[in-house]
Amino acid sequence: MSEVPTESPSERELELLRLLSQGLSNREIAQTLYISPNTVKVHLRNIYAKLNVRSRTEATMVAVQRGWVKVDLPEGGRSAAGPATEAKEEGEVVPRAAFPPAIVSERPLTLWQRIYLVVSAALVVLGAWLTWPRQVEPSRPISDLQSQSADRNLSGSSRWKSLAQMSTPRSRLAVVSHRDRIYAIAGETASGASDVVEAYTLDTDDWTRGADKLTPVANVGAVVLGERIYVPGGSMADGQMSDSLEVYDPGEGELGTWSQVRSMPQAGCAYAIAAYEGELYLFGGWNGSTYVSESYRYDPVANEWHALSPMPTRRGFVGAGVIGEHIYVVGGYDGEAELATCEVYDPRADNWAACPSMTVPRGGIGTAVIANTLYVIGGGWQSYLVENEYFSPDPSNPGEGTWQTFSSPLLQEWRNLGVTASETTLHAIGGWDGALLGVNQAYRAIYRLYLPSAMGIPGQ
Repeated sequence: MSEVPTESPSERELELLRLLSQGLSNREIAQTLYISPNTVKVHLRNIYAKLNVRSRTEATMVAVQRGWVKVDLPEGGRSAAGPATEAKEEGEVVPRAAFPPAIVSERPLTLWQRIYLVVSAALVVLGAWLTWPRQVEPSRPISDLQSQSADRNLSGSSRWKSLAQMSTPRSRLAVVSHRDRIYAIAGETASGASDVVEAYTLDTDDWTRGADKLTPVANVGAVVLGERIYVPGGSMADGQMSDSLEVYDPGEGELGTWSQVRSMPQAGCAYAIAAYEGELYLFGGWNGSTYVSESYRYDPVANEWHALSPMPTRRGFVGAGVIGEHIYVVGGYDGEAELATCEVYDPRADNWAACPSMTVPRGGIGTAVIANTLYVIGGGWQSYLVENEYFSPDPSNPGEGTWQTFSSPLLQEWRNLGVTASETTLHAIGGWDGALLGVNQAYRAIYRLYLPSAMGIPGQ
């Protein structure tokens, strides 16, 4: 209890205090005073405020100390009501456990009284621990490693196909398609941020190692500019944010080589990334202390960064895709909730417009574009998302379009995966579903039909 001066209760509140000291519930007090339980709660709030206390027990203790409720023990500390209760002058019964010994009596406690108090206190603590409401915390966006493994459940959808898995299960990785290979770069492994680079060969359905990234990081993305792969920033093993822009050249040397170019304007991770007309575009993310809306463009020829108009909505764990002359930035997490937000950026005018929201909020998504359609796969800290979705913009109005759902190969958690497109097929790699994943799931987005030519057919 605080030592701040208190105010005396009213007569009605004193009457309620006397009943409270008997250990009666709010409902029992309401029945005795012929008032509603809600009125009892109002009186209790007023009493707590006047006495500067926070509980029924503290209020009763103050009442005893001030003499508003008197407790008079018979010799030996026992009453006619038994060892667990004490008789008041007015015939009221007060629970013994409500008061510490110094308030109840100044006489030394007997051995049985001390044992009783210790056992009672232990039972109260145990009961509070067992009944205290527990809130299950969702996995924190910055790391998934504190969660427990879950049983994997594949949907068996005919349009999804399981391919050779990565040798290093991980989430929060960068995945990008380049020529006849798909590169899985860095990410979060069982031991933390990683520098691992693995390349999946489409023709042979197998993985090989590439040169390790210069800086182990997680929560990153990548794009291909020319013949090289660009990977900005990321969260490092010590929890700090990186501002390095590292470049991988798969064609140099047996494993490829890494180099560094101009650092980012600010360190960060969990951004959306896209390549448009030979330049890198970066949107939002986490800077180590907050989610941001800043946007940047990197010119690889001049090796320079340029600030762009910020996104209307600050967010991280967000996805992006280029359709025509616009960049669509969707989903994400703003520190409080996942978002279904869709915003479209015009690189020529450097401005933003709204587009239709996704069907459900999604953070930690993977995105890719095939045939002017933006595909969004996975995501979700607050619920299991058993369907993915895709967006088809209106060709005449980039801010309009429709979202539709399609199947998912994993029927529970699946977030912080990497997604890329190879011709007509989506590749969804790694991620988290209660455990780190090495999965490599392929989805045939478009089927090509080859019709025989009518040329040379007899009778034509």
